[in-house]
Amino acid sequence: MHLQTLLPFLLSLLAIHTTACNPTRRSTNTNTNTNTTTPNPFKIGTDGPAPPQTLGYALNHMGLITNNLTAMKTFYGSILGMRTLFDVTLTPEYTVTYMGYAQGGRNGTGFQTGTEMTTSKNNMYGLLEIVEFSVSDDRVVASTERTNTFSHVGLVVPDVVEAQAYLEGAGVQILKGVGVPITEFEGAVPNALGVGGFAGVHLEAKRRLVEAQGLIGWENFLLVRDPDGNLVEIQQQDI
Repeated sequence: MHLQTLLPFLLSLLAIHTTACNPTRRSTNTNTNTNTTTPNPFKIGTDGPAPPQTLGYALNHMGLITNNLTAMKTFYGSILGMRTLFDVTLTPEYTVTYMGYAQGGRNGTGFQTGTEMTTSKNNMYGLLEIVEFSVSDDRVVASTERTNTFSHVGLVVPDVVEAQAYLEGAGVQILKGVGVPITEFEGAVPNALGVGGFAGVHLEAKRRLVEAQGLIGWENFLLVRDPDGNLVEIQQQDI
């Protein structure tokens, strides 16, 4: 292939891989009849150094309350590949479980046993703490059912299309597939994003959001539901 024909092809590939959930350039329509500019929605942070007292601070884990610990461990462990660090049965009714990916690299590139991961727990990132009170009279309601302060769990994967096929084969509920835009103002995904029916009507504001979703590559995200109804957002690592 000659360079003259190869260059446009390479540039088109580069454009595809630099749009999703990354700061975008301002785009200007240079048509002689119109001159409109689409502002870049990303505002890069300009924070200075953190307070010296916070040296060494890190986001170690997030916690979920579950209605079914066994189902959640199967989903995040057997299906999504997290490993169990430990289960702590504080009482016959109350259990705390820690799960996470091996930290030697991306999952599978640096296997660690549960003992090894537990030993280094407080030096790890992105862990999931799942808590169950098995005799509770309350059923915990996930944000896909009722908007609350929790939105979603976020994962990155090497290939999001392959991930969708794998999860579909495993029987995971797909809320939004790869390449599918969000068009609804009601239901699980809008609820978890804080723009569902509980947010009120506000149709114009919601329409603007639907129109703007391409600016951060939302169509390329995979959205699934865990056994408790929590939204799990899955993005591809290289876009």
